[in-house]
Parts: sequence; C-alpha cells; structure tokens
Amino acid sequence: MIGILKSKLVEKSDVLFKMNNGIVTYVNPYSYLKLRKNIKLDSIDFITSDGIVIKILSRFFLKRSVQRLSPDFSSYFKELFLDAVSKKSTVFLIGAKPELIDTSVQNIKNKFPLLNIVGYRHGFFENEIDMDDQVLEMTFLNPDLVIVGMGAPLQEKYLIKLKESNWNGNGYACGGFLHQTNKSVEYYPEWMNKMNLRWLYRIYCEPKLIRRYTVDYFWFLLVFFFDLIRYKFKKS
Repeated sequence: MIGILKSKLVEKSDVLFKMNNGIVTYVNPYSYLKLRKNIKLDSIDFITSDGIVIKILSRFFLKRSVQRLSPDFSSYFKELFLDAVSKKSTVFLIGAKPELIDTSVQNIKNKFPLLNIVGYRHGFFENEIDMDDQVLEMTFLNPDLVIVGMGAPLQEKYLIKLKESNWNGNGYACGGFLHQTNKSVEYYPEWMNKMNLRWLYRIYCEPKLIRRYTVDYFWFLLVFFFDLIRYKFKKS
C-alpha cells in the first residue's frame, strides 16, 4: 500500500483533468484501512489526499509534497465540475441513498445549471450481478465523467469494473459527497475548511462517525507505520 501511495498520490489537481479513460480515488485514514487489503490499487490511475493527516504523513515519510484534494466542493470537485461545463462533458452520478439522490442532484444542477448530467442513480446494488448489469448499461451510455460515491472499497470496485469494460471516460470516487450534497452543496463552513476542522464538523453533523475519527484513526496510525516499516525493509 505504501508503494502504491508513493507512486500514485497526486501533488496538484491539474493532472486529474488531463486523464484519458482513467479512474481516481482518494485516501484518508478510514479508507486506507478499507483499501489496503480489499482492492488491487494497481488498477487505479491516481490517488488524492483527502485530509490533512495523509498530507502530513506523505510529506515527512513518503517525501511527497501533496495538496489536500478532497472529492467535494470545498476542494477540487468545484474545479472539476466547472471544467466539465466548459468542455460540455456528459456526467453520470452514482451515490447516496435512494431517498436522497434526487435532492442531491437537484442541488448540483442549481449550482451548475449548464452541467450536462445525463443520468444518475443511488449507490446501492442488490448483488454482484446487479452491479455488473449497471456497468453494462454505463458502457452503452458512455458518459465522459462518472462520479461514484458508495464508500470504500465498493466505489473503487465499481470504477475498476467500469474501466475494464468498453467505457471511455474518467471516473472519480467521491465517498459521502452525494450524501452530503443532499443537505447543501457547500457542506463544510468555510472557516472550518480553512482550519482543517472538517472532521469535527462531520462528527457534529453525523455523530455515528465518532468511532471513525477516534478509534479507527488511531488504528490507522499503527497500521500505516507498520506498512511503512515493512515497505522500507523490503526495499533494503
């Protein structure tokens, strides 16, 4: 996992808009734990740093100076959507619960009225066959951009399936972005975003996530340094 991060972490957002049939995901302490054993990340083209923790660890231990590039409108998604408007790209959105996705998409349309959204659906599949059928439908529709928010590692699994099909676009994993957009496209208050307190605001809005930002994050640090030591030992 450490080797993958070192080679695929994105330093600046420019590269994300120049892909050709590529897929992007993000890593934060929680998704790191989910991805390190569940997904073959060699199939992912780029990984972004979702949060200050990965940014700091990358700088000091991976010797990579990366930006925080989170998949939401507080970060590079605003630029991504504006780029899609300027290029007249077609966009398909997948994510959130069935009862929430309509409002999420409408909020995005209100913010970007010229964005060409050619379809959307919720982020739940009954089984593997259901997911494969949807991937097949996507290859026929062939949108330029696919935004997928199902949480790690399902969203990465979906994007990898899509990349291996006959689809010719760019895909972006977005985690809880579409769920959050149901509330507001500007989910995080600007002052909390600038102070890197997004995690605290998420706990406030979604108290069920408190374990993720306490126990899971502490466990992540242990696992990260274990992986780092193992990586350096193998290199030596």
